[in-house]
Amino acid sequence: MDWKIIFEDEAMLVVRKPQGMPTQADKTGDLDLLSALQQHCGHPLGLIHRLDRPVGGLLVFAKTKNAETALAKQMQQGLLEKRYRTVLCGRLPQEKGTLIDYLKKNMRTNLSEVVSSKDKMAKKAVLHYEVLQTVMEEDEVLSYVEIQLETGRHHQIRVQTAHGGAPIWGDKKYNPLFQRGGRTEIALWSYALKGVHPITKKPWHFEDFPWEGAFQFFAGK
Repeated sequence: MDWKIIFEDEAMLVVRKPQGMPTQADKTGDLDLLSALQQHCGHPLGLIHRLDRPVGGLLVFAKTKNAETALAKQMQQGLLEKRYRTVLCGRLPQEKGTLIDYLKKNMRTNLSEVVSSKDKMAKKAVLHYEVLQTVMEEDEVLSYVEIQLETGRHHQIRVQTAHGGAPIWGDKKYNPLFQRGGRTEIALWSYALKGVHPITKKPWHFEDFPWEGAFQFFAGK
């Protein structure tokens, strides 16, 4: 799946990032979404938030400095709402709830882990979830879950769901079932963005639902 512009005007872009494409330039030198969009627009863009390389879904970019300032402020104030859909291996503690953990990033391994709140390097991580459906596949329970982030920590959804006993399907970093490699795509997708337009001040809301990979188990359900 290639990247696709969902919305564009003089102030902002909402774009679908394909899985496997970096949000911005990294050490691999592979084409990243920010560079591709700047080539499309012919000028620099403001990067408001990011998605991990394996994760696909919606991102918003600013086309002007004023728009960047306004959207960044919405991010800081929690007014830019981001929702995800994911497929988990197993079940979370409840059908609907909140996970609160303290995470610490290991700079050497580029992994995060749940640690004590007393750890000086720990950062509080909060996410809200709702289990939409469960199915049995090859004697394993798969849970189709909606997630809303309250904080934005490194690998937050991946670490917290794994710690909660239900790691993400296809996650090669935090799900032991997939750490041997292969070409499976992680079943985590940023499907909804909601915010306020930086110029008109009118609310905007975009959705793009996942349907490939493990999401096919729940297609049309």
